[in-house]
Amino acid sequence: MISTEKKKIGVLGLSIISINTILGLKNIPFASTVGPSAILYWIVAAFLYFIPISLIVAELSTTYPDQGGVSAWVNRAFGKRASFLSSWFYWVANFTYYPSLLLGITVNLAYAVNQQQIIDNTWLTTIITITIFWIITLLTLRGTQMSGKLAAIGTPLGVIVPIILLFGFGLASILSGQSSATEFTTRTITPNNLSLDTVMFLSTLMFAFSGMEMLATIAGDVKNPQKTYPKAIWITSVIIGAVYVLGTIAFQFVINIKPDQTATAFYLFADQITQQFHLPFQLSQVLGVCFVVSTLGALSFLILNPSVMFYESGKTVLPSILTKTNKADMPANLILWQAVGVTIILLLSGFVPTISDALNMLIFMATLAFFIPYIFLICAYIKLRKTDHATVRPFQVKNNKLAYLVAGIGLLSVIGTIALTLIPAPDTTISQYAPLVVGPIFFAILGVWFYRIGTKEKEVDLKKVS
Repeated sequence: MISTEKKKIGVLGLSIISINTILGLKNIPFASTVGPSAILYWIVAAFLYFIPISLIVAELSTTYPDQGGVSAWVNRAFGKRASFLSSWFYWVANFTYYPSLLLGITVNLAYAVNQQQIIDNTWLTTIITITIFWIITLLTLRGTQMSGKLAAIGTPLGVIVPIILLFGFGLASILSGQSSATEFTTRTITPNNLSLDTVMFLSTLMFAFSGMEMLATIAGDVKNPQKTYPKAIWITSVIIGAVYVLGTIAFQFVINIKPDQTATAFYLFADQITQQFHLPFQLSQVLGVCFVVSTLGALSFLILNPSVMFYESGKTVLPSILTKTNKADMPANLILWQAVGVTIILLLSGFVPTISDALNMLIFMATLAFFIPYIFLICAYIKLRKTDHATVRPFQVKNNKLAYLVAGIGLLSVIGTIALTLIPAPDTTISQYAPLVVGPIFFAILGVWFYRIGTKEKEVDLKKVS
């Protein structure tokens, strides 16, 4: 007899999904722009943000393995309104994050097919990104297993292979006697000044560690979540932290990167390696293929996660047309509306003069919007830790004072990042700065309005039934 039970995701599968979703190799060249001191910044970012969030998520996901993740935890702590708003911001944040991710795909695709001139054609890149996004969106509607399969393909080719190439050729350069492109000394590793720019740089590195909480949105599809989550989270944390630090060292040994070269930095690294070792192929083209596969593999889970979270918190509030699910039990209409919103933003980005300008604007907007739900997450952890003493916690920070200290560090880091993002750089124009301030305020008001309208409609329906 053939079993119809849906196959569950284990430690390896969950680790693969999380590494491919969180780890962004593009953060390595960005970190390298400040020189060897980036090593210390990575470590500080991990202690201020990555480790606290990982501990919080590990405890909450094993104690409350509810489908929906952050939205479910916030609902337990503060009720439906807070849960709805946290999920709303998370959902809205992706409207700007997806376009930035998709525009990055076109850079990788241009090098993969050795047609770098594609990058200079703004409308061609827009058409390519929209096409890719809709293909992955339609595949995502087939369920979490499809997301797992895409990640299983993307992680080996798009993450492991580039990491091996980065470390391997970096080590080969060191052993070959090649002089380092960057001076590694105690003086250069230690930051020589503390300014607003350096603190904002640290905040950006913290954003590079974001995404651990997304693992909890698929709790219903995870096998034995109380044991699987801690193992997967620790495996993910160690691997991502090591890759960021060691990758930055290897990268800087081979090449010295300027801030305006971050978009193509990996390919400049690859061209340097190709020339240095007289390779019979273009390493930049190999990396382009790998990064395209990696992004496509991660994109499905990134599309699915916020919609599932928003569905779980809003299914009793949102109109029934938005909460409709398909045969794979996916919130199909929410995912499709999300795709429509992203498409509109991508079309609007076609009017921005260069792809770099569009990317920078979208990344800043996404950074601010993404950190707002983390305030809900950390506050929910503190509240549940204080009030819910009856529930068994398979994994927890044993000491209460230490738990609150961890949460406090994470909360201050998140609030500090939001505040710093709102401080305009000296050369920022009003048109560039306005979306950062007006956007969150507008979406906050819109979210509250949607909640009030939805709850009133439900109350009317209940009265009619009664």
